[in-house]
Amino acid sequence: MRDLVLGKHKLTIYDSIEELPIVRHHKFSKLVLIDANIGSELVDFDSHMERVIRYIRSKKVDLAEKELFNLRQNVFFIQSEVSPKHLAFAALVKKLDGKEITDVSDESLKKIAESLSDATVKEVEEALEASKKKLDLELQTYFPKLFDSSSIKEYYDKLKRRTLLLIKKIETELTSKEEDELEALTNELVLFSEPQSFSGPESFEIQQDKQFENACLLISQHTHTDPKKFTVLEYFNAIFFIQEQNKTPGIKKSRK
Repeated sequence: MRDLVLGKHKLTIYDSIEELPIVRHHKFSKLVLIDANIGSELVDFDSHMERVIRYIRSKKVDLAEKELFNLRQNVFFIQSEVSPKHLAFAALVKKLDGKEITDVSDESLKKIAESLSDATVKEVEEALEASKKKLDLELQTYFPKLFDSSSIKEYYDKLKRRTLLLIKKIETELTSKEEDELEALTNELVLFSEPQSFSGPESFEIQQDKQFENACLLISQHTHTDPKKFTVLEYFNAIFFIQEQNKTPGIKKSRK
């Protein structure tokens, strides 16, 4: 855990998988994904519009439609001044001005985020990013098989190549072949991940909740404990153990 000051407030936040409760991490991860897919700022609005246009040009009308629904949600967040990013940070707050935070419901997280309104956006987002990087690094270090970052590596390889082409374009001129490559890379990076649906019974958020509940049931069947009381480290260690156990010949698997 880490102590810090944001605005006029003293906070203690979770930033380690050895201490962060899994229920909080599940909430945190969902909100981070919502922010990544929808956002709550005007710059996110522009990003949605660009993807819609590129999907239409690529004749991927179904994905363009999903992107438009996410754009509509983005506008709602902007108008209502709701930031999934700030709610994600609120999910990591263990203590606020000495008061223990045990409620991680949506309403509670909104109140925490509102309490920190005197802090700058930069302060909150820097604190969030620092904790997120530390948690991601620990998960990748402890459980490399569960948190394969090969797709991220592919993204950054393409980003690096695009950056080099942009630098060359500024310094000299690109050949027509290089111009085509630059446009293709731009298109690939903008559309690198397909838009997820965040509305209806099959929404990405609901699917995330179902997957979490199913994983908890699986762990409970194998360990006869309540995984919702686990830390992140304990939870993913149980998942990894069960996966490895099921791969090992001769080990009796748990049954209902």
